[in-house]
Amino acid sequence: MITGNLKQLDATMLPPALLKLLTQEELSLNALQEKSEGTYNLINNDVFYIISTPTTDREENLKSEFHDHYLDIQVVLKGQEMISTSTTITYPHQYQETKPDLIFLDNPPITTRLLLDTGDFAIFYPGEVHRPTCQVNASQKIKKAVFKISKTWLATQ
Repeated sequence: MITGNLKQLDATMLPPALLKLLTQEELSLNALQEKSEGTYNLINNDVFYIISTPTTDREENLKSEFHDHYLDIQVVLKGQEMISTSTTITYPHQYQETKPDLIFLDNPPITTRLLLDTGDFAIFYPGEVHRPTCQVNASQKIKKAVFKISKTWLATQ
């Protein structure tokens, strides 16, 4: 897992391909905040992002998830969210997918909680368990972008 802020990308020590991607002007915080909800394809199906406006909820009402083929870059565009994390899954292919590359877990023990504010992001690699959209103090509607980066694409950059 890597955390940082879109306005301080140079300080995050990102892999070069992710740094090059996130420093594009059309993916700046201001540009992303102006985007409407939807899916935006950047490189075939290897790199895309989803803009959404979910409402945060109590941690215990949400499910933890992980992915096998894609990295998640969860970016808060407006508001605050807590993302709870659990121990990394060593053998993700042993789990049943709920949707393509989405595996939910029933109540794994939470090991860390990340508070993300506007512009903050957290990158979750395949197998890294996370429970996004947890409320901070009270439930609120937020705006966020979730980048999906194919691990195969990243390995070839």
